[in-house]
Amino acid sequence: MVHKTVGCASCKKRKLKCDLSLPGCQRCRRIGKDCPGYPNEWDLTFRSENGTVYAKAHKKRELVSRYTKREMVSASSRSPSPQNGLSDDIQFHAVCLFFHDYIVDSCPGICDGWLDYLPDLYGRHSENPSLQDAVLAAAYANMGQRTARRDLELKAASLYHASLETVKNNLSSLQLATSDINMTAVILLGLYECINNTTFLDFSYQHVKGLSVLADLRGSLLLQGKGPTLLQIACCQVNRRNIEFGLHPSAAEKRLSKLLDSASLAGRMVMNMFNVSVFSANAFRDIRSGNPGCIWNLSILQSFKELEYAHRQWNEDAKMSFPYQIIQYAAGDNLDTNFAPEAEHHIYRGFWSEALWNKYRAAVITSNQALLARLDAAKASRPDEDFETPDITELRIQATLAIQVMVHDIFASIPFSLGDVPSYNYYNTTCPSKSTSSAGLPKSVGGYFLVWSLTVILRCSVASREQRNTARAALVRIGRQFGISYAVKSAQDFVGTAENA
Repeated sequence: MVHKTVGCASCKKRKLKCDLSLPGCQRCRRIGKDCPGYPNEWDLTFRSENGTVYAKAHKKRELVSRYTKREMVSASSRSPSPQNGLSDDIQFHAVCLFFHDYIVDSCPGICDGWLDYLPDLYGRHSENPSLQDAVLAAAYANMGQRTARRDLELKAASLYHASLETVKNNLSSLQLATSDINMTAVILLGLYECINNTTFLDFSYQHVKGLSVLADLRGSLLLQGKGPTLLQIACCQVNRRNIEFGLHPSAAEKRLSKLLDSASLAGRMVMNMFNVSVFSANAFRDIRSGNPGCIWNLSILQSFKELEYAHRQWNEDAKMSFPYQIIQYAAGDNLDTNFAPEAEHHIYRGFWSEALWNKYRAAVITSNQALLARLDAAKASRPDEDFETPDITELRIQATLAIQVMVHDIFASIPFSLGDVPSYNYYNTTCPSKSTSSAGLPKSVGGYFLVWSLTVILRCSVASREQRNTARAALVRIGRQFGISYAVKSAQDFVGTAENA
């Protein structure tokens, strides 16, 4: 989804800043012209590209056609190789690779899957243009990045724009717009941006906004079909965006959070992320206000203790439901210590359970960092008072320690996420998911899940320069090993932050 200005068409045509007043802007009124009004939220979220972008897309489609034909002809005359074994059916190979790389099967009674319903949905609705184009866009982008094939990247871009246009057209019908198919297509378009986009780090969040709009419109119907899974993905992505940018949840996002399943650990984790996003956004707002009474008071401490309690309860329940094993490094272990500097590494039951653990850790880091920021601002705003009491000092120490423990555990999960060590099943043959889980094998989704936690470390002022450099090195490896350009861009954007710490 393309970011657009929100002014009226008249001001935009005249290249003037619109004042957005209602029912019409003042600029149009002053020149005696009826204001054409403003685009609505749906239009802003899903609006198709302008003429310039369409021209570029059309040029890319022509290039794709020529590249693909030439590649298919030349592929028929060469033997298959690990990088170019696509002569039989490029589309088939691309989709199979994408499903292997990004789908995580569920382990009943232990942990949920991620997009595990997609193969069945795609098989039953493969002729649906929005879903088909979205799947193929992500699949070709994944294969193109991993094999450095420019023709596949161009094909992916063409399919991405085609799917985007179909999703936009589906908005004319509430039933089509809020269907499992359309919402899954939006998720895949966001995933495409993470795989293929190297220009705008936050561009995929335009799709996050669109997904939250559709989820809110679906309302209680999210409890039907694949709705609970889609709701969880939508809320998780929205919370990550709000935490990253210090944004307060919108009214729609608050409504969605109330629909989450509080009986499931995954649902509770997403609820905790929502509460952390509120606590963090409030901290940014109050610190900017400069009001000492807003920056620190007893109610803030109470809110933080409530967050701590929720995190502690989730930790205890998760250790019972899907524990992880702590493995000490032994002589001869073939592990890349540049990306796993700790003396131990963790083994999880699957990528989804590992992702939940790292979301928990990133949320704990964020809440404690917001607390420390409040304490620093409160001390600076009260120079004449003895703010740094023994209780405040102890609070600082505990918050800093909590962050360091979470950073340590995220780093200890890197070998598992990148496929350097076997899965939990290798050590525990009683795991019921042994026959179906592919956890522990190199899968792009392991790196994809890890990206957000690593960027939280990069933004954390408590993390040392060495820890930030380790996080950045891991992001670069994720980008290069799995073809996720979002990871490389994240590492590049935080180079200055890490070096100046």
